[in-house]
Amino acid sequence: MSSLDPEREVPLPEYEISQYFPRDPDLTPAERTELREEYGYVRAYFKTRPNRHRDLQRWLNQSRAGTTYDRYLTRTVYYAAIAAVVGLLAGAIIAVGLDRAGVLAGLTAPVDVGGGLVEFVAANKVWIAGGLLTVFTAAVFGGATWSFRYYYPRQRVDRRRQRINFVLPHAIVFMYALSHSGMDLLQVLKKLARSKDAYGAVAEEFDMVVRDVELFGNDLYTALRNARNLTPSDNLEQFLDDMVSVLESGGNVTRFFEDQSERYMNRARDEQEDFLETLSLLSEVFIVGFVAAPLFLIVILMVIAILGGASLGVLGALIYGIIPLGMAAFLVVVSVISDPYVHPEATLEETPGRNGDLDASDLRESVAYQEYQQAKRWTRIREFLAAPVAMIRQTPAYSLVVTAPIAVIALAVFFAAGSLPTSADALLATPIGGTFRLVVVPFLVMAVPLAFFHEIKRGRELVVTERFPDTLNILASANQMGIDLVDALAMVSQYTAGRFADELRLLRNDIRWNNDMPAALIAFGNRVGVPDLVRTVKLIAEGSRSTGDLSRVLSVAAEDARNRYRLARNRSRAMSSYVAVVVIGYLVYLMVIVLVDTSYLQPIAALSVESPTTPGAPIGFTDVPVDTYRLLFFHSVLVQGVGSGLLAGKLTDNSLLTGLKYSVLLVALSVIAFTVI
Repeated sequence: MSSLDPEREVPLPEYEISQYFPRDPDLTPAERTELREEYGYVRAYFKTRPNRHRDLQRWLNQSRAGTTYDRYLTRTVYYAAIAAVVGLLAGAIIAVGLDRAGVLAGLTAPVDVGGGLVEFVAANKVWIAGGLLTVFTAAVFGGATWSFRYYYPRQRVDRRRQRINFVLPHAIVFMYALSHSGMDLLQVLKKLARSKDAYGAVAEEFDMVVRDVELFGNDLYTALRNARNLTPSDNLEQFLDDMVSVLESGGNVTRFFEDQSERYMNRARDEQEDFLETLSLLSEVFIVGFVAAPLFLIVILMVIAILGGASLGVLGALIYGIIPLGMAAFLVVVSVISDPYVHPEATLEETPGRNGDLDASDLRESVAYQEYQQAKRWTRIREFLAAPVAMIRQTPAYSLVVTAPIAVIALAVFFAAGSLPTSADALLATPIGGTFRLVVVPFLVMAVPLAFFHEIKRGRELVVTERFPDTLNILASANQMGIDLVDALAMVSQYTAGRFADELRLLRNDIRWNNDMPAALIAFGNRVGVPDLVRTVKLIAEGSRSTGDLSRVLSVAAEDARNRYRLARNRSRAMSSYVAVVVIGYLVYLMVIVLVDTSYLQPIAALSVESPTTPGAPIGFTDVPVDTYRLLFFHSVLVQGVGSGLLAGKLTDNSLLTGLKYSVLLVALSVIAFTVI
């Protein structure tokens, strides 16, 4: 049942009733005047009508906006007024443009009727039409701004709900590990609330529980109920209901966390299956909407043009405008749908001192810390200049710093050699070679290194993600048999190769030399930089602070890491077939375009040279712009190659950089196909 239903069985606390179920106040004229003087006419208007904006206030609270509905709506009115003024000016400019083009003067009445009013309108139709257009544009701008601002908090609530549902199973594992190590429930919740760097929105929800207890003096049961009534996530609401029931019945909280972690992990698997089905449907829509349909339209428009129709401009708009913009919009849709199911990049917060005796907020405000940060930035720049390959391997996007100037130099060389087309006629003279030098070469120069280093980094992360659960199991078994963690790390690193082994040795040395296991683990997680493992490392670091029996924490962390790896592997396996569908769809597109070029355009070009058209013939082959069509065809396959490749990457792991290698291969295949034919 929705928490907005006043007939619900569970009673809402007093502050919930006052915030979400307010009643319009019965004010006297003097009180209304005083309210306007204090808050102004606009805000006073909204403050006297709270009953109409219950949902908005709840959205604002659930999205952590930190404001009230009346203050938010007051700003919304101001923004809408500014937008209306902009729309008024834009409408006036459009009206003047239409008037000068003669559009307004050419307007006629849809029905021929007489009367003085009709004659007046006809005599002043330019002014009336221009005024109506101006007012309409202003209303659209203002109304759109108002609607966007009003419902934007709801969109933020939906995103937070998705984030909470995605992270919740791992947050429950975190609570289970700490509770299993002997920590009491309130301390567990405090640890989770302070772990926003790893658990994001879920940590924010439990931070409200902790503040409700520590600042407002409520008992834990009341705080959990308050959080339950306010959270945007149905999953978290149900989890808090079950937690309160266990606490009231005196049940085993640790066992409850264990059962709930398995339950919500199974639910996460089910939700991922639904998500993968959505992605598979979108891939099929892409094939139909951006491969089959454009191919059909291109062939039809070409035939219409050869028969004498003026469709060349429409074909150009389709290839250079509709298809690229449509693909970009489609990629945005896939990204929005996939975003809640992807581990975001995160950096664990390190304690300023080894003993945690410094306040990080005070430290950041100090002059010495700011100077340190500035020196650190200059150090990174010097490190990049001294060893660019190492920095690029760590952050592949840095390759553009090197490759972008090389691409510009390549264009300059082509220009100096006179082989770079600088006009439309020059490009039509050599459609394949000119496009290759103007577009393909710069693209490949920048994309190939970026894709190469990204795949190296991605492969390294996949290796770490795959090996980490087994490593944790070995460490847990060794620790259970009485082997110290430092010695266990040394033993594991001997039988591990690659960078992961180096990181394990660094972790071992950090623990041995500094004698601070949590700080060493957090530094290890930040160095590895794998988003899937950030929460696991956080779990181990916090668990090591609360218990001397580290084997329990390591076992729980290993299972959590293994579950994450299984989810990622299942997605990769499920999407591999649809990636193949996207690539095959592009190959079909390329094959049809090549066949049209070789079997249709080239014979027409030969006919236009050998057999000039007879006067009066229905089809004039001499007027067919064969070079223009070949240029358009080549550009269309390039656009399809880039778009299909990027979509393949989004389907695989929601990364455009992952799809860049597919785009490079498909673009290279397009160049080879059009060069050979």
